[in-house]
Amino acid sequence: MLVLTGLSCHRPADDVQEAQKRLLAADRWHIEQIAMDEVPVFKAGKHLPHISGVRFDRHMDWVKFYPDGGFEGHMTGDDTTQHYQWKVYVPQNVIALRDSATGTGGWNIYPRNVYEGTFEMETRSTVYDPPRVTKLTLRFTNNSTIE
Repeated sequence: MLVLTGLSCHRPADDVQEAQKRLLAADRWHIEQIAMDEVPVFKAGKHLPHISGVRFDRHMDWVKFYPDGGFEGHMTGDDTTQHYQWKVYVPQNVIALRDSATGTGGWNIYPRNVYEGTFEMETRSTVYDPPRVTKLTLRFTNNSTIE
């Protein structure tokens, strides 16, 4: 029984409701890794060389989810935070983040990427390597010692 209990925190959320509970359980989530097309380009506070030459000198270093659907993200070097709205989409089995003011943006969180201590959010964009569409994945942890 002890082994099964230990394994439960290493399994992904079963659905969006469980993912939502896990995301709300942490006071803050801190950036652990940034990946482009599954290749790490930033990890544990350090840039990693990438063929594209992209560097993330400015990125979200911490985020917080609120029960009312609010999402707060702090960018490195900023004095203020950015605000988004998150919403659960049960049929699509996804939690989506959109800019609070414009309703635009496209960060998705899938239950398969939400664990007790970490989660990943991803987007696809041509901003980083135009005109090619690039998948960008941010991994966060609720362990505040990792920056």
